[in-house]
Amino acid sequence: MNLALLAASAAPDENARQAFLGMGFAFFSLGVAILLTLSLLGVLFLTLAIAPGATQRFSAALRERNLLSFFAGIPVLGVFALGAAASRNHPAPAFVLAVLFGIALLLAFAAAAEDIGRRLFWATGKDGSRAAHLAAGWIVFAFGALFPIVGWFLVLPYVSLSGLGSLVVSFFRPRPAEPAPSETGRP
Repeated sequence: MNLALLAASAAPDENARQAFLGMGFAFFSLGVAILLTLSLLGVLFLTLAIAPGATQRFSAALRERNLLSFFAGIPVLGVFALGAAASRNHPAPAFVLAVLFGIALLLAFAAAAEDIGRRLFWATGKDGSRAAHLAAGWIVFAFGALFPIVGWFLVLPYVSLSGLGSLVVSFFRPRPAEPAPSETGRP
């Protein structure tokens, strides 16, 4: 009889626990959705207002030399990792390095998002504005990064390294050749 009373008294506690966990999941999901929306708006603002030429150059480098950008991103990440290890006990350089890495990663993600969005629009046979490319690419990238195994261990590292590498590769892009004087019509 004591077991029956114990089982009956445990049921409301289990229901309360399930309700609490359900509300926690709902608030967590809402928080993730808000953060993803804010990050999308931040990336759009960064790329369209603050550094439009730079992110367009990085995106072009990523589009033209995708594999080279990936392999160039490995030493870039290594430089930041060595800098973090060297400034481990010094808070000021570590903070500066963390800010620089955050800015570089944000520019890398913006370039990757624009490239992903441009390829997505191209695959559907439509043209879109730069803002549409960025928004579509960022949503696809963010959605892919939400999945634990595929997103965290395949999509996120590949896009991060490719984007970081595009920052370096864009500086070594061949410039368009200037026309010869005879081609311009001038003697």
